[in-house]
Formats: sequence, structure tokens, C-alpha cells
Amino acid sequence: MPFPIRRPFLFVPAPLLFLLCACHGGGGSTHNSHPPLTNIDLAVTNFTVSPSTADPEDTLTVSGTIQNLGTETANPVLGDKFQIGFNLSQDGTVELNEQGFLQKTIDAPIPPGGSLDFSYTAPYGGGDTLSRYADFCTSTDCIPPETGVIGVKVDFTDAIREIDEGNNFQFTPIQVAGTRVAAIFGGCDFGTLSGPDGCDLQISDGFRQVNRHRPSSEPATEVMFYDELQRFVYVSVIIRNCLAAQSQQGSCGGSWEIRATTQKPGLPLLTKIVNIPCRAVYDGTPNAINKACSEVIEIRDLTY
Repeated sequence: MPFPIRRPFLFVPAPLLFLLCACHGGGGSTHNSHPPLTNIDLAVTNFTVSPSTADPEDTLTVSGTIQNLGTETANPVLGDKFQIGFNLSQDGTVELNEQGFLQKTIDAPIPPGGSLDFSYTAPYGGGDTLSRYADFCTSTDCIPPETGVIGVKVDFTDAIREIDEGNNFQFTPIQVAGTRVAAIFGGCDFGTLSGPDGCDLQISDGFRQVNRHRPSSEPATEVMFYDELQRFVYVSVIIRNCLAAQSQQGSCGGSWEIRATTQKPGLPLLTKIVNIPCRAVYDGTPNAINKACSEVIEIRDLTY
């Protein structure tokens, strides 16, 4: 489904955009890159989305009316059809090759001056929209929910050469609830500021990975992912070069704290805290100097 991809990773919107596309309706093939000129003019009116604040796993209802302001029928012949798709975007613009979270087929004819109402329900947490636009932080302190834009575009592939291509858009604001994920260094009982030995952290949302090393001169607390749409993060605490583990009863280790705060419509802030300890312990082998402790953390409760 051709919808926009603006960046290689997710991951956040500044303004968000849901796109509605009406691919071809009459006067040419959906796959024709040079469709003939038509007297069709598709536009969308009365576009609404509810609720006005939503979590990506909540069900949205998207409704509106497709109008044909032209003098030629869209979908005039049995088998003619166009697609309707909904999506998120970073900046309120429409680009190619982005997959949406919902697509539907319209095959009903829309005569000149006629209209066709639509109404669909679906969560917007599917499709590669979620992987491309997981962040949507627009405020400095980045506390969810964040305000974005839901938009609608008719004939986003320009499969129909319409009388007027400039009336294909409508937009409305929406607040998107998300989760702010922070990593707090819990301490490390070995290592030096200048050396490679210490307590490392690798944390990923499944699309990006952030690495931190301790001890170091960096601040002890960093926010890893602002306002994540994802429910899970993948965490590894890695003990590196624990020379004490080469001696009997020797060990060294450290820990990090993963703190996730979510704001969902109608509910108070929810903060989940998970402590991730790790320790390399002497076991009589040279491999004991390194130890990895991995976790998959559900950063939001299913019931929240």
C-alpha cells in the first residue's frame, strides 16, 4: 500500500497525520502510471476521528464523506475500484510508499454531484507506520499525551487525473498517548572512567538501539525513548572485563533501572519501574569475566 516513509527509523512524530487515499475510480486503470484526463473531482468532507485522544491500541472511528464534484462518474464500470487508507505522518505532508494501518476498497459508483459516506474502526498501532513513527515528541519536556494531526487525502497516488487536485486534503488535531522510557544507572562496583571495563546498557524498542557505558563522565540518567508507541523494550545489562571473576569467589557487577511513564486518556499517569541487575561471578573459566543479563520489558500494562 503506497504511503509515506520519511525517515529510516522511527520512530516520533512531531505532528502526526492520518492519510485517507482514494486510489483510482474510473477513467483508467489503478496501475496506469499515465491515466487519461477525466472530469472526476473527488474530495472528502465532514472528516471526523474519535476519540480525540487515543492510545495506539485503542480503537479509532474514522468517518467522512467522499464527494464527486466533477461531471464524470467515479467507478462507472463493474470492477472499477479505489482504495481508502489511513496513516500517520510526521509533518502533515503526503509522500509515497508508506504503509497505513487500515485499507479498504471502494467499488461503488459515485456519480457527478454524488457522495458516499464511510466509517471504519481500527487501532492505528499496526502497519509499518508504528515502526517508522514511534516517537511523536513535540514538546520540550516530552510528557505524553502529545498533540498531532490526523489528515485525509483523496486519490493519494494520483491514479485519477482530476479536474482539481488541490481539494484532496482535510486535517484535524488529535492527542496521542504514549510512554516515556528512561534508564537510570544503579551503580557499578568496578571499572574506570577511561577503560572499557564496566557495566554497559543496551536498550532497544525493536527498531533502534541505544548503548550506554558506566562508569563514564556522562550524566547518570538519560531518557532513551520519548513517548514510545511500542509496548515492549529489549534490555541487556552487560558486565565487561570483570577481572575479579578470574579469582575464586570473585565477582563484580552493576544494575540499571528502567522507568516507563504512560499517560492514557481518562487515566492518571502510570509509572512502571523495573530493576535490571547483573553480576559476573567466578566459575573457573576465562569466560566468567563477561556476563550479559537480558530482559524483555512490557513498559505498559495491558489493562492501562
